[in-house]
Amino acid sequence: IYLLDQHAASERITKEYFAELKKFENMKLKNFSSGMYMRLAFSTALYSVPDVLLTDEVFAVGDESFQRKCVNKISEFNSRGKTIVFVSHNLKAVEQICQRSLLLEAGRIITISHTERVINDYLEIIQQDKRSRD
Repeated sequence: IYLLDQHAASERITKEYFAELKKFENMKLKNFSSGMYMRLAFSTALYSVPDVLLTDEVFAVGDESFQRKCVNKISEFNSRGKTIVFVSHNLKAVEQICQRSLLLEAGRIITISHTERVINDYLEIIQQDKRSRD
């Protein structure tokens, strides 16, 4: 028998609602798609109330509605003064979520600055790479 206290039960329902996986609650995890795993993992991370949230391409899966919910939750997390390490190649998401960013190339730090500058440096590197291949 699986017993939960009232707080844990409420938290579980909230995670299931956020992840939009309630209808799959009896499905074995081994049968989840990668998108379902990502939704569940991200929801669990958010509702475990961490001081630091480390995400890697969280917006690579899920529909626009789920992605919007994620952005809202991350913004809420950020407004509480928590630290977010957001790893992504999605420049729009980086711009929307991050005030400051870090650009790495081959494991070396290229730029640490305001997100707009880091994105511009990234785009310049992409352009240089493209010109060198032409």
